[in-house]
Amino acid sequence: MTNANAGVPSLHPLDVVEVTHPFHPWLGRAFRVHSDLNVGFVPVVRCQVDAETLRCIPAAWTDRRPVDDFERVSAGRSLFRADDLAALRALIDALADDQK
Repeated sequence: MTNANAGVPSLHPLDVVEVTHPFHPWLGRAFRVHSDLNVGFVPVVRCQVDAETLRCIPAAWTDRRPVDDFERVSAGRSLFRADDLAALRALIDALADDQK
């Protein structure tokens, strides 16, 4: 892996990244990593998509996405986080109040 701030090209010829975002049109495709860098506060991966084209993809949309503690502990057994369900309930309540 390269220095995330410098965007230094990857020297490892087998350094690849796979797109994992479920709604991205490149879902499941793997690309050679050209460099890792930050755009603002967002980590991105610069990939070689063909012989002449480089594209930046947010690292969160790839298999380089950091796994948080909840995901590590639940090991895929839980589809929803308690905080997310509470936020959904608050949204539903707010929408119901708007209908009154």
